[in-house]
Amino acid sequence: MVDALSRACRWVAPPHGRVIDMRPADTHPHVELGLADGSVLRVGGLVVEEERRLRHAAADRALRTVIDDGLVRVQAEQVFDFYRYPDSADELRDYIATKWQYSRMDEPTQARASAMLSEHHGSRLWLRELVGIRVLIPLQGPERKGRQGRRGS
Repeated sequence: MVDALSRACRWVAPPHGRVIDMRPADTHPHVELGLADGSVLRVGGLVVEEERRLRHAAADRALRTVIDDGLVRVQAEQVFDFYRYPDSADELRDYIATKWQYSRMDEPTQARASAMLSEHHGSRLWLRELVGIRVLIPLQGPERKGRQGRRGS
């Protein structure tokens, strides 16, 4: 990933070019139910395999490496909630199974989501994921320090 970030930084045009790093800030999304009165009930979480945690940790290390090596600096960063709104618990389970690697919605969570949707009329099911976004400024010339041409991660 260090190599991918390095290439991305070479592709943007200085001095105004930017690289955007956007990815989950937490490996454990939450299944929740929004009630008509505005309150939120926690349904459960996803089953997350160790591989997902390892991939996210590797991405964090790669970003830290390019910052420490002086390839980029962080101009801005923010964390926000990202929501997916399925029409049913089955749809959410199928979406996760089809689109996500290393995570799944287990049967007890799916059954609980279905039951809670039936019990609370006018409610809305969603998957809430914490996402981080960073604006990276590629450094050029004298701003740039450290080891250039480094490969890895």
